[in-house]
Amino acid sequence: MTRTCPILSRLSGTALALGLSCIVAAGAWGQSPQAPDTPFVPDDYLETPRRPGTETIRFCASSASALQQFDRAVAEEIASLLLLETEWREIRYPFPAPPHDFQIALSEEALFAELNNRCDVFTGFAMTSLTFPDWLTVSQPYLTTRYVLATIKDGPATLEASQPGVRIGTRLGSGADAVFAAYIGTNAEPRWRRIPYPDHRALLRNLDRGSVAAAFVWEPALALAAAEGDGPATWSLMTDGPGVPDVSFGMVMLSRNTFLRELIDQALTEMTASGTLAEITETHGF
Repeated sequence: MTRTCPILSRLSGTALALGLSCIVAAGAWGQSPQAPDTPFVPDDYLETPRRPGTETIRFCASSASALQQFDRAVAEEIASLLLLETEWREIRYPFPAPPHDFQIALSEEALFAELNNRCDVFTGFAMTSLTFPDWLTVSQPYLTTRYVLATIKDGPATLEASQPGVRIGTRLGSGADAVFAAYIGTNAEPRWRRIPYPDHRALLRNLDRGSVAAAFVWEPALALAAAEGDGPATWSLMTDGPGVPDVSFGMVMLSRNTFLRELIDQALTEMTASGTLAEITETHGF
């Protein structure tokens, strides 16, 4: 008996046949010269994969991303809705990964090569920019997180209520670090001292020790660090301070895979409407 996918059935037969050939018969394409706008990767590092007859979406995640298990659950649900198989690959980051963080820590050249050689979809892509290179196409967001100003349990309720001159920790290079640096720079006599740390582990350990009175931190890192004893077991959130933009996450593909992106967007829309995406998000603590 042939299975019918409710999402795919809404698409025309011609578009479906064309689109699925792009997903499952990538080997039909020959290696072509790189487009001028793509990152330069020597041809020796690019492959022409041949996967005839498969019905699999190859999802990848960076080993540096704290979202891996959540992303895998979302990917498997997408593939289930599309009646396709899932192949999950962890792309190893060659250096020690920043703990409790969402950065995929791959260069443009490495990301392009992985999408060309081993991945149809790369998950956990922070959509911190409204513009993307022409060689990438990006799904709709499937997770939105925020930065918070955390303090020890029962600490000051607001930043203004803290003592003048207190130390406020940040994750060096994060959006919150930049916003807070600009915020205190607008005052002729800053009330707080910005103390940047190289990663969330160091930041939250120092919050737990009391070395800083509060910390601007990516909110999921609080629970991730607490689970490993890398930060306070309990905390409070301050309700004021400079606003830091939320961080939303999408899935990226090579721009030639526009049809696949459309299928993934439709699956994510259906998962949102059914509540499935919210259930996965809650299960994984995001």
